[in-house]
Amino acid sequence: MLLRILQPIVGWIFVILGVIGIFLPLLQGVLFIVIGLTLLSSRYAFARNLLDKARNRYPAEYARMEQMHDRIMSNKSILAVAVLVLAGLLTLGIYLLVLGVRQLSENA
Repeated sequence: MLLRILQPIVGWIFVILGVIGIFLPLLQGVLFIVIGLTLLSSRYAFARNLLDKARNRYPAEYARMEQMHDRIMSNKSILAVAVLVLAGLLTLGIYLLVLGVRQLSENA
């Protein structure tokens, strides 16, 4: 039950981080987007369709991503660490956003 609730939330977080990562040099944007779409593909047809297009257009890269996905999903400790790192990044981002908004309001 908890997995059904968390899977789309974590998927969307990965997609959002991926979009941000396209513009920032620190994050691998495409990797985060693919991970997010993989998580969302079990529920949403648009994610399944995008992954199918990627599989047809880039078969070698898609095969490597599937191997990585299978390896991560088979090792629950790696999955738990990934979720914790993602939660930490999200918390840090929210903190920095609040701090930035506070500084902007003080300067105004």
